[in-house]
Amino acid sequence: MHRTLPLAAFLLTALPALAEPTEWTLDLGHAHVGWEIDHMGLSRTVGRFNSYDGTFLIDEDEPENSQITFTIDASSIDSNHDARDAHLRHADYLDADNNPKITFTSTDILMLTPTSGKLTGDLTLRGQTAPVTLDFSMIRDRTYPDFIPNYDEVRVVGFEATGEILRLDHGMDFIAFLDSPTGLSVDVDLHFDLVQCGGTPDSNVPCTWGR
Repeated sequence: MHRTLPLAAFLLTALPALAEPTEWTLDLGHAHVGWEIDHMGLSRTVGRFNSYDGTFLIDEDEPENSQITFTIDASSIDSNHDARDAHLRHADYLDADNNPKITFTSTDILMLTPTSGKLTGDLTLRGQTAPVTLDFSMIRDRTYPDFIPNYDEVRVVGFEATGEILRLDHGMDFIAFLDSPTGLSVDVDLHFDLVQCGGTPDSNVPCTWGR
């Protein structure tokens, strides 16, 4: 017993510490959450959401251990048409009064290359949850140059992601008429920068923009 205890202690101290995911901050000044939907087989209706945020716990050594959550203010939908946006907030579509938040919580990350993969998660929209998979890619990993004021040479990584949402999966079954102007699938398109903000001053622009 006296021999095994020191050996066990040595083995435990020799094992590498498990890496913890690092929290990254969404740069709200360099982010876009867009959507696009068919309009009677003609030009597609394009819009975006203007209010959102997320939590990004990224494990660079084991990306599949990363955890991502994202929350969108449903009422912030913007298709550059006030009357249409009011209808999209209505119970026919987003039902924003009763379901003010759209949320995404990651459940699986599959890396296909060192810089791209598939992100699967649970999307809750109109209070109904269904899985969705996004194709994502890392565009660039760099630090901001020192000559940009209040950017503090923080590390920043740009991403793009695309996917498809089926509105019937979320109880959004409103169809105005045959050959309705609103398609059943919604293409989503995201562009965003994540920054490492640990220890940065309050004056840091990408870490505090919009907050």
